[in-house]
Amino acid sequence: MSSQGVTVVALLADPDAPTEIAQRMARMLPDRLADRSGQGRRFDVEVVSEPFTSGTEDLPTLMRRILDRGNAEDWDIVVALTDLPLHSHGRKLAVDLNHEHGLALLSLPSLGGLRLQTRARRAVEEAVLGLAGPQTPGAEGPPRSQPLPGPLVDRLAPARPDRTGEKETEDLRYVVSGPRGYLRVLAGMVRANRP
Repeated sequence: MSSQGVTVVALLADPDAPTEIAQRMARMLPDRLADRSGQGRRFDVEVVSEPFTSGTEDLPTLMRRILDRGNAEDWDIVVALTDLPLHSHGRKLAVDLNHEHGLALLSLPSLGGLRLQTRARRAVEEAVLGLAGPQTPGAEGPPRSQPLPGPLVDRLAPARPDRTGEKETEDLRYVVSGPRGYLRVLAGMVRANRP
């Protein structure tokens, strides 16, 4: 949390659809986060539209770039939104989290083609609340591999938490699996291309 008692949340969005979603979300997100945190916390949400993804990058490189951008701006939490389908160990990635650095990466196609704005808002809310949540008493450093506070798994179903590899910077990952999950990603990709 920043020195003024306000948690600064940056929505780092790829241009076009992710930026539009982030801008609509940013209008109501501070009040919703404050209400849901229940701790008298205040949130300041900024939207930054810039291309940060490349189809050829691996996830650790992408997360390091987001971390560098967040450190340069001194944001408390960075949630990156992309319209690219991301992969991790042969699975479709929904959300990648790094509690230590306050980072989340959300692949919008994993949310499907219907009610994307609502699903994206809920996923961002849960990611921010999970990253801003209180630390476990007696624990050193941030909570590791702690699931998100809300029913993200149910909302993204079929998705499940997936532990990350030791060389990666993320500490919790949600992936989409099964035929329904792959159809959801396909529908999200079609929606992103606006045929």
